[in-house]
Amino acid sequence: MAGGGYQMGFQLTPVMDDGGLDTSGDNNGGNFGPHPVEKDMLYKMACENRDGGNKMTQNGEYEAAIGKYSELIMQLRALGNETDVEWTPEGEEAVRQLRAAAYLNLSLCFLRTQQWTHASNTATRSIQGDKEPPDPKENVLVPEKKAKALFRRAQAQAEGFKDYEKAKADLEKALEYTPEDKAVQQELRRVKLELKKSEKETDKAMAGFFGTSKRAQSGKGIFEDKLIPSDASRAEPKLTEIKKLSDGLWLAPKDESQQQPTMTGADGEIDFEELSREINEMREDKPEAYAELRDRVKGHIEEASKLAEEAPKEEASEPPAVAEEPEPQEVN
Repeated sequence: MAGGGYQMGFQLTPVMDDGGLDTSGDNNGGNFGPHPVEKDMLYKMACENRDGGNKMTQNGEYEAAIGKYSELIMQLRALGNETDVEWTPEGEEAVRQLRAAAYLNLSLCFLRTQQWTHASNTATRSIQGDKEPPDPKENVLVPEKKAKALFRRAQAQAEGFKDYEKAKADLEKALEYTPEDKAVQQELRRVKLELKKSEKETDKAMAGFFGTSKRAQSGKGIFEDKLIPSDASRAEPKLTEIKKLSDGLWLAPKDESQQQPTMTGADGEIDFEELSREINEMREDKPEAYAELRDRVKGHIEEASKLAEEAPKEEASEPPAVAEEPEPQEVN
């Protein structure tokens, strides 16, 4: 609408700056005829909602602004179904820009109201639009605004979900668009510190399981209490045949004719400090292998405890040897 508002009569009627009626969309007594998107009433109302939402956001009226921007997006969706709009490349670009700006502002409003999921989703839609899979044509934000969208999504991930890995990835991408942005740089430093803190807590938990022989042999550490074997189940049943525990993990009777290799320390027992050091190195250098080891230890404890509880009571014998199926080596 070229004018400045609406005049109340028997109905709401758009008026021009000079006070005359805006009949640009009228044809044949009020029926719409072919017209460019900029002249369509839905587009004009969407622009009014944009302006109203912007003012509300500036005043801190975030919930009200969310209503304005959401109505704007619904109006643009309805506009896409209009059959009498004459679409031009310029008109299509104007609609895309209006929609992207609305989503970008929505992400700010949702952040301010701590609606983390909506904040993350609207930041994403400001970059890629509504369509799934994304239409490259909807990617219309300039680099500075793309950085702003990524920054807000990172804030939602960090503050709302404590997912510092995703936040870090978004902030690093934002810096590609705006390398000198101080706010992004500062937030990235903060997120990296949170990641280090999280890694230290994980290391501490693992050390609690592997750090001392007493804790490791008692079954305490990173696993739940229900996984700790009872005193009655610590003596494993004597096996007479090979038994499969899980894919890649088997139990076999101990071969008395062969000496089994062990990791020993100065006192002839397992050197748990050395074992802890090697496991921590594996966690840093080979996280996938570390995760697999952790899952296998957990699975072994569960299955061994279950077998001990189900087997008939027998005299304690030497624990059976563990044989693993050979697995193909991965090439890095």
